[in-house]
Amino acid sequence: MAAQPTQPLPEGCICRPDPGELPVPLLNATISYSTDPSMLTLTVDYEAGKWRAKNLAFHITEWVLDFALRREERAHLSPGRMAEALRRAMQKTFGNGNDRGLPGEILLHAVCRQFYGSDTVISKVWFKTAKNDTVKGFDLVHCVHLDRELQLWLGEAKFYEDLDKAIRSALSDIREHFSTDYLREEFRIIAPMIEDDHPHAGELRHLMHDNTSLDQVFDRIVVPVLVAYDSAATAAHDRITDAYRDELASEALHALDKFARGLDPAVPVTVKLFLVPMATKAALLEALGKELASCL
Repeated sequence: MAAQPTQPLPEGCICRPDPGELPVPLLNATISYSTDPSMLTLTVDYEAGKWRAKNLAFHITEWVLDFALRREERAHLSPGRMAEALRRAMQKTFGNGNDRGLPGEILLHAVCRQFYGSDTVISKVWFKTAKNDTVKGFDLVHCVHLDRELQLWLGEAKFYEDLDKAIRSALSDIREHFSTDYLREEFRIIAPMIEDDHPHAGELRHLMHDNTSLDQVFDRIVVPVLVAYDSAATAAHDRITDAYRDELASEALHALDKFARGLDPAVPVTVKLFLVPMATKAALLEALGKELASCL
């Protein structure tokens, strides 16, 4: 077990996010394993004897503009229109109240952006044409430019109370979403949505084209999977102690073992597991509801 600091972001490409334009980090990279799949546990820990549900809820809202706005919208966002843009983004993202997994999806977006220097290719929010839309498909479509290679990050997020159920659901989605027919259909939907001004628009569209063999594409795909869950270790403590660290590490190892054993070896992609232990999902949802009350 080793604490993992924020990873250095890729250099030399305009797709690299400017850390100064992203929300101030809240999540702590607490436990990491460089296995296959790799695993990273991210925590918000405690304050004044309580798990920081309110802090995490506010952090989720901080990411909504980056999550919901297109590249051009973010680039031309003026200070005088910031409040209006935020309210519009909140309403478009959370407006129907039916997408219960959204907090997990926003956290997945945040982790990929802040820890790995990813760039949004498309956001599910862009597909919404009505307030009550619920959009299917990948929970995250990003890219990461490393050296001379462009990786396509296709992510899944699970926001559950039960860790084992969340892992089973994530494994089921991976099996389904990386079948040839499903992936081809998703690419046909995603490719036309890529903005012309994206620095890798041409290469991304080529990767998703029917004429490009999926054998070549799989080598470039990374699947980040975020599981936010009710953690017995987190709920049992009110401050960081050696006992807390040990219990959390045991919990993380259980999750990694269960996840790794369930992965289908026939799906030839790189997988990264992100764990976000919560004292309770209910506490986070209550705090998030208060944060959103003035916007919806």
